[in-house]
Amino acid sequence: MGVLKHGRHALDNEGMVIGNHDAGALSRGISSDVRLPRNLRSPARWPGAVLVVSIILLALCTASYAQIRSEQPASDRAGGRLSLRGPVASETVSRFLTAYRDPSHDLSAEDVLQQDIAEQFRPVTTATPDFGYTKDTIWLKFEVMNQTAKERVWRLFFRENFMQQFAVFKVVAGEAPQPLILQNELSPFSTRPIGYPELVVPLELEPGDEAAILVRYESGGSSELSFSVETVESFEAKTSRRTAKNFIYYGMVVLLCIIATLAFIVTRQWVFMAYTLYAASMLLFIAHADGNAFKYLWPNEPLFNAFATIPVGTALAVFCANFARVFLKTRQYHPLMDKLLLGAIAVALFHLAASLFVDHQIIKKTLILVALASILLATVSGFVAAYSRFKQVRFYLIGWSGAFISASILSSRHWLGVEISEEVQFDSMRIVLVVDATLMGLAIWDSLNQGRKAQHLALKSSLINAERNLKLSTRLHELEQQYETVLKLAQQQEHRIADTLHDLRQPLHALRLNVNNLALAGDSKGDRQQIENTFGYLERLVSGHLAASASQLSANKTAATVTAGRETGRGELKLGAVLSGIHEMFLPDAREKGLDFRFVNSSLQSDADPLEVMRIVSNLVANAIKYTQQGKVLLGARRHGGKVRIEVHDTGPGMSAAQFEQAKLRSQRLAKTSVSGSGEGYGLSIVSELAARRGYEFARIADRDRGFSVGVTFPAQG
Repeated sequence: MGVLKHGRHALDNEGMVIGNHDAGALSRGISSDVRLPRNLRSPARWPGAVLVVSIILLALCTASYAQIRSEQPASDRAGGRLSLRGPVASETVSRFLTAYRDPSHDLSAEDVLQQDIAEQFRPVTTATPDFGYTKDTIWLKFEVMNQTAKERVWRLFFRENFMQQFAVFKVVAGEAPQPLILQNELSPFSTRPIGYPELVVPLELEPGDEAAILVRYESGGSSELSFSVETVESFEAKTSRRTAKNFIYYGMVVLLCIIATLAFIVTRQWVFMAYTLYAASMLLFIAHADGNAFKYLWPNEPLFNAFATIPVGTALAVFCANFARVFLKTRQYHPLMDKLLLGAIAVALFHLAASLFVDHQIIKKTLILVALASILLATVSGFVAAYSRFKQVRFYLIGWSGAFISASILSSRHWLGVEISEEVQFDSMRIVLVVDATLMGLAIWDSLNQGRKAQHLALKSSLINAERNLKLSTRLHELEQQYETVLKLAQQQEHRIADTLHDLRQPLHALRLNVNNLALAGDSKGDRQQIENTFGYLERLVSGHLAASASQLSANKTAATVTAGRETGRGELKLGAVLSGIHEMFLPDAREKGLDFRFVNSSLQSDADPLEVMRIVSNLVANAIKYTQQGKVLLGARRHGGKVRIEVHDTGPGMSAAQFEQAKLRSQRLAKTSVSGSGEGYGLSIVSELAARRGYEFARIADRDRGFSVGVTFPAQG
C-alpha cells in the first residue's frame, strides 16, 4: 500500500488554499450536453429546433435523477455493511455512508472513532455526499466486507481531481487507523499512490475480511464527493474508456484550434483568433476539471492548481463574450448588446481581481453565475442578430442555444441543489466540448462564406450601377445640351417651340420618375428598358426638331431610327414595339394618378414615319391621362379599312363632336376640364397638325357610353 508521508504540514492544517473541486461544476455549468438540430433553412424553424434540444436535455436529466432515486429507497440509504462481490457504483456506495461535519478542523481519525463523535455521524440522504459550499471538514464513514473468493486489491475511485485536504483511512477492529492516502494543498501530483488525473486510493482487503473506511476532506469549492469501489480490472476498463474519450474530444478541439490559428495567419481575420482563444479556454477549463491539467501541465504546482479554477473560469467567460462580440460584430450592428457583453467581461475580470482580497470559495461560486450570464448574453446576441441576418449566424445560434440550456440546468445543481449523476455531468461536458467547438467553427466558416457572397454581389451591383449611372449622366448631359439648342432655335420659330415643349414635357417627366425609381429600388430590368425607350424617344424627337430647324430634316431622319420596333428601314415599323415603349413611358404617370393604364399588344406594321407616330400617340396618351381623374386608359391598334388605326380610350369626362373640333385648335382647353392638368393645351392641336401634314386620318370615335375615344389611321405596310 502506498502511504504518503507529510512533513511539517499536518492533515488538519487550518491554512485554507482554494482548490478546484468546483472546476467540474463550473465547467458543467458552462458546457453541457448539446443535441444539435438539423441545419435550418429559415428563421421560422429554429425556435422549434431549440425547443427540441431543451426537451431532450430535460428528459435526460430527469431520467437520470429518477433512476438515482429509484435505486436508492429512503429506508435503505444508510446503515449496514457494504458487501463487495464486484464493482460497486457510487449511487450504491452512498446508501451505506454516514457523515460528520467538523467546523474546528482539529479532529483526527482516532478522535472521530471515539464514541461521543461516532454517535454524531448521520446518514447521507442525497444521491451523493454534498454539503454545499462549506469550510467545514467533512468525514465520511462506511463498513465493507470482501465476499469474493479471490479479489484482494480494490480501488476507491473518487470523481474529483483535487482537494485542499484529503485522506482515507482503513480501520480494522482492534488496530489503529491505517492511512491509505494523505494529501493537502502542497502535495504535488507525483505523491499520489496511483497516477490518475482523479483521486484514486488503493485498498487491500482479503476475501472474507471486513473493515471500516474513513474519508476526510476539505474543499475550496463545492463539497460534493462521489466515489465508487472498483476491482483492478473494472478500474482499468473504466479508465481506458475515459482515456479514449479524452483523446477523441481533446484531439478534435486541438485540431480545430490549430486550423483556426492557421486561418488567422493566412487571412488576418480576427474572428479566427477570437475563436481559437475561446476554444482553447474551454478545452483548458475541462482539462482542469478532469484533472488532466494538474497531471500534464503543472504537476508540481499544487497551490496554483488549487487556485486555477478562478483564472481559467474567468478566461472562459471573457473569451466567450469576446468571441460573440467579434463574430456577431455587435459594436457595428448591435451597440446595446455590445455594451452588455463588455459588461460581462468586466464583471469576470473583477472577480479575478477580487480573488486577491475575497474568500476564494465565494468567488468560485459566483463565478458559475458569471459564466452562465456570459453564455446567456452570447446566446441572446445571436437571437438578436438572427432577426436581420439569420444565414450568417445560424450555426452560432444553434450551438449557443444548446449550451445555454445545458448550462442553466447544470448551474442549478450548485445553486438550487438539483441532483444530476456525475456520469451525465462529465459526459455532457465532453460532448459539448466537441459539438460546441465544431459548431462555432462552422459558424465562422458560414459567416465568412455568406459575407464573401454578399460582398461579391454588392461589388458587382456597385460596378453595374456605376457604369449605368455614368452612361445615363453622359446621355442626360448630351440631351440637355441638345435641348438648349432646340430652345435657342425655337426663339425664332414660336410655333415649333410650342410643339417641342409640349412633346418633351411628358417624356422628361416620365424619365425623371423612372430615374428616381431606379435610384430607390436598385437594379430592375423593367426600369432600365423603360429608361432606354424614353431616352430613345427624346433623342429622336430632339434630333428631328434640330434637323428641321437647320433645314436638314430629310438627312437626319435616316439617323433617327427606332430602337424598339424597327429592325430595318422605313416601311417596317412594328407598331406593337412602338406602342409598348409609349406604354412604359407613361405608366408611372398613370400609376401616380391611380389610373389603370393598359396596352393591347399588336403585330401590325406600318409605313408611317416612326418619330411622327410616337409624337402623335404620345400626345393622345398624355391628353387621356391628364383629363381622366379615375378609371382606365386603353392603348391599342387594329386594322381599319385596309389601314391600321391606333386608338386611345379613356374613362374621362369625354367631349362632344363640337368640343372635339374646338380642342383641335391651338391653345384651346375646354372650360369644364381646365383644372385637370398643366400645360398650354397643345396636345390635340399638335396631333391634328401632324396628321393633316402627312395625310393621316385623325377622328373622334363615337358611340361611347362614357369617356372619350380617339383614333389616328396610318397606312399599313405595303
